[in-house]
Amino acid sequence: MATLQANHRVRAQLLRKVSASTDLSKTMRKAVRVLAEAGIPSLVVGGYAVQENGYARFTSDVDLVVPDVAAARGVLSINGFRENPGSSMTVTDRISKVEVDLLPGGRSVGPGPLMLPMPMEVSTQPAIADLRTLVEIKLSSYLGSPGSRLKDLADVQELIKSNDMPEDFPLNQAVRATYSELWVGLERERLQ
Repeated sequence: MATLQANHRVRAQLLRKVSASTDLSKTMRKAVRVLAEAGIPSLVVGGYAVQENGYARFTSDVDLVVPDVAAARGVLSINGFRENPGSSMTVTDRISKVEVDLLPGGRSVGPGPLMLPMPMEVSTQPAIADLRTLVEIKLSSYLGSPGSRLKDLADVQELIKSNDMPEDFPLNQAVRATYSELWVGLERERLQ
């Protein structure tokens, strides 16, 4: 499993290099460091975490789950990021111009059945959502808004394939049926 994760990380870094999105890594690390120095834990989710977990797809922003969005936004806004007018949950790196979406740990940003995880550990090293957490977040987001969150379902589909995930992969019951349905469909296609 460690070798698979290392291969995923190399592919993600290559994607960011060839797509000229290496500023994502710099911005993500900068935001995590600034938050950690202020005692705020964070968890990297979204497209960046999808890349790190095996599906090399483009993303243009960084998604961080934090315990208190307003506090995180305040700290970042005085340390190299600017608040985005019209949004209480985003900041933009003043140098790279990469947007950072701040998501509320222990709460939901949409009508999905699951709450976002609450990051607990403060570290200057980025904590990337593990595969289980990421799949649960993505499926919950899709279930809450299936018409507008199809990308989340596609992310899970590609994560299943790139990680050779089993049908009985342990997930929260609230998203289990959707995962199983997707897995069975992929298996049916694979066997044809």
